Amino acid sequence: MTQEKSPRSEKYNRCNRHRRVFCRPIQLPPAVRKSLTRLFLLALGLSGTGAAHGQVFERGFVVTTAGDTLRGEIENRFWQQPPTRIDFRPSATAPTQVLGRARVRAFGLDGGRYFRTEVVPLDRAARTQGTDLPQRLVVDQRPDTLLAEVLVDGPAPLLRAVVEDVAHYYVQRPGKPFEELVDRKYLSTANGRQGIVSANNYKGQLLLYFGDCPAATTALESAPFTVAGLAGVVQAFNEQCSPAKRPGTSYTARTGSHRSFAFNGGVLAGVGYNHLQFGSAGGGEEAALLSNLNLDGQAHPLGGLYLDMLLPGRRWMVHSEAVFSEYGRKGTFALAGGAGSYTWYGTRVDAHLGVRNALLQNQQREVFVGGGFLLNFTTSAHSQEQYGTGSSRLTRTYVLVPTQSGFIGRPAFGIGPYLEAGVRYGRFTFSLDAALNEGASYTDPLTVKEADHDPADPLATTTSYNGYSYSGVQLTYRALVGFRLSHRPDQLAKP
Repeated sequence: MTQEKSPRSEKYNRCNRHRRVFCRPIQLPPAVRKSLTRLFLLALGLSGTGAAHGQVFERGFVVTTAGDTLRGEIENRFWQQPPTRIDFRPSATAPTQVLGRARVRAFGLDGGRYFRTEVVPLDRAARTQGTDLPQRLVVDQRPDTLLAEVLVDGPAPLLRAVVEDVAHYYVQRPGKPFEELVDRKYLSTANGRQGIVSANNYKGQLLLYFGDCPAATTALESAPFTVAGLAGVVQAFNEQCSPAKRPGTSYTARTGSHRSFAFNGGVLAGVGYNHLQFGSAGGGEEAALLSNLNLDGQAHPLGGLYLDMLLPGRRWMVHSEAVFSEYGRKGTFALAGGAGSYTWYGTRVDAHLGVRNALLQNQQREVFVGGGFLLNFTTSAHSQEQYGTGSSRLTRTYVLVPTQSGFIGRPAFGIGPYLEAGVRYGRFTFSLDAALNEGASYTDPLTVKEADHDPADPLATTTSYNGYSYSGVQLTYRALVGFRLSHRPDQLAKP
C-alpha cells in the first residue's frame, strides 16, 4: 500500500512529472535586482548610440610662459572646461610631456581650436540649471586665471570659459578691461507661484561697451546670446571701428563642429571557462549524488560583436558586446561512485554593458580596465540524468523513484557584475575578464533525501518523497581578441 502524498511532496512531484529539476531560482533581492536592471538599461541607452576609440593627438603648438614656442602634437581631449594640463610631444615617436596650466601661455591645434591664458573677471556664483538656482540674484565676480578658449582673435577678442557647466563669454576692446557676459538665472516667487528669472543683460552690457561704434550696436540689435551672435558683434567692431579696420581670426567653425563622441565597432573571438559548482547537500536516506559537482568546468569557444562609445575626454568609454557560446558538458559523465550519470549542455548569448578607462594611451596602444553588468540568455538547452536502469527502481527503504529524468533544463536568465583588463594595439584589442552570475537552486529527482513512510507499515512502498536540493553560483572567465571593423575616428590631422 502507498501513503497519501503530503502537500510538500505533491509540489515536488508536480515538478518531477514535467521532467524538470530546476524548480526554484535563487534571485537577488528585488531592490538590488531592480537597481541593476536600471543601470543595465541606462548603459544600453548610451551604448546604442555608438562606440569608442582611444587617445587622439593632433598637430599644434604650445607657447610657454618662458616665451618658447613648441611645435609638435597635442592630445585633443575635446575640452568642455578650461584645460588644466596639456599633453604634448614633439613627434609621434617621442615621449609625452605633461605641461601644467601654469607653464602654458597659449596653445592651439592646427585643426582649429585655440586657447590662451588670461586673467578674467569670473562669477562662480552664476547658475543656469533649474535644479541648482539660488533664491535671489547672486553676483560674486572675482579675478581668475584661466586657459580660456579663443573664439575670435583680433583687436576685440571673444573668449569663452565653461565653468561648472555655465558658459562665460568675455569681450575686450583696446584700452578697456574684459567684460564678462553670462546668463545668470535665479528663482523668484510672484503671486504665490515660483518661476525662473533670467538676469542676462548682455545687450545692455554690450551697448555700453561698444556704444560708440554704430556697426557694433546695429549688429547687437538682432544678435542672440550664442557664439555666432556675439562673434557678429565683435567682428563688426573689428571691421568698422578698430584701428586695423579688419575682422579678427575666427575659430568658431571648429568649435561648433568638432565631434564630442567617437564610434567604433568590430568582431570578437576567444575562449571562455564556466565554473558552476554545487555545494554539499548533507545526508539523507540515500547518498547525495551531486554534492560538490561542477556542472561545467569546461573551456568553450565563443564569438560575437562589440560596439563602443568614446566620451569627449577620450579616456572613458561605454563598452557593449553580445557574445554567443556553448555551456555545459556534451557526453555522459559519471556521478558519485559511478552510480549515476548526466549530460547537460546548450548555447547562450551573454550581453556585457559597462565602462572602460584608459590608464595608458598613445596613438597605437592603450592599456585599460573596466567593469559593468552581464546579462545572459539561454538560446538552447539539453539535459539528462540517469540513476539505475529501467523505468523506475525501488530503494532499500521502499521508495519507488524514476531512474531517468530531465536534469536541470536551461539555466535561469541572470544578471551580475564583471571586471576586465586589456590592451589595444591598432585594430586589435586583447582582454581578460571575470563575471559572477546569479546562482540557482536545483533539485535532484532521482535520489531520496526523505520520504513519507507509513509508521504502521514501514515496509509499504511509497512514491511520496523529496529529493536533494543544491545551490551554486556561476563564475565565467574569458580571454578575448577583438578586431575593429569601423574606420578609426579622430584621425590625426594632416598638415
